[in-house]
Amino acid sequence: MNSKSTAATQIALQTFLETIEYRIARSREELEKAYSLVYHEYLKRGYTKENPSQMRISIYNALPETTTFIAIVEKEVIATATLFLDSPLGLPMDAIYHKELETLRKGNKKLCEISMLASNTELFKNGVSLMLYSKKMFFIFFLFKLIFDYARHILKLDYICITVNPKHKLTYDFLLFQDLGELKTYHQVNGAPAIGKFLDLNTVEEECKKQHKEGLYKMFFSHNTDPTKFSGKIILTPEDLRYFFVEKTDIFKEASPFQLEYIKKCYSTYNFSEIIR
Repeated sequence: MNSKSTAATQIALQTFLETIEYRIARSREELEKAYSLVYHEYLKRGYTKENPSQMRISIYNALPETTTFIAIVEKEVIATATLFLDSPLGLPMDAIYHKELETLRKGNKKLCEISMLASNTELFKNGVSLMLYSKKMFFIFFLFKLIFDYARHILKLDYICITVNPKHKLTYDFLLFQDLGELKTYHQVNGAPAIGKFLDLNTVEEECKKQHKEGLYKMFFSHNTDPTKFSGKIILTPEDLRYFFVEKTDIFKEASPFQLEYIKKCYSTYNFSEIIR
């Protein structure tokens, strides 16, 4: 690639990045696009099996506190991640890191799990998307900045937890995540290896200064996210619950009695005999 074409690609890249909107998902359509993106990207990597709904979704997505974040361009979701707030149902990663999470929960500490992180890999193949890996990570970091500010300033949490494939460990080390536990096999991603990690939201700013991570500090601590990015979060209606968890999947059908009772408690004004019929 010559210098002119390289310059043109960089200009096109900058233009593309400026069109991306990062915010909370606000509609059923946006949620479905996000869940579908995760499904197709996970399927490519062997992290999930084929299913008729073509969505990656679980009982935790039914909880009202669950928040899905999206990067969107012209109504197309090109990246997403979902925040699961700790609850009586626990967190998805309790399946393999329960003991470790219980340690974090001591002293009534508040934690969440970031999961269902995916970006459209087709963006990074041709044309504008012939980007360096660093450009792709810059794009993902914007989404993570949104989640970081939501967890830290809106929810006022103590810890962000996550499970990552070992090949992504260095990225999260750079973001100052600490190891939560040893390498394990995770059935939720089709038996792929996973490492539990956590970010201490009470100490991360000082740690960033201490390690002289100027670029990271500038991106995550020099300014706060525009609060309008967090407005308009979708509140699942009875129709939404039926659509995602009864019609498109068997999640409510396969839920344990305890899980289903807790979901009903969360939506105490809803008529579940109409939702699960």
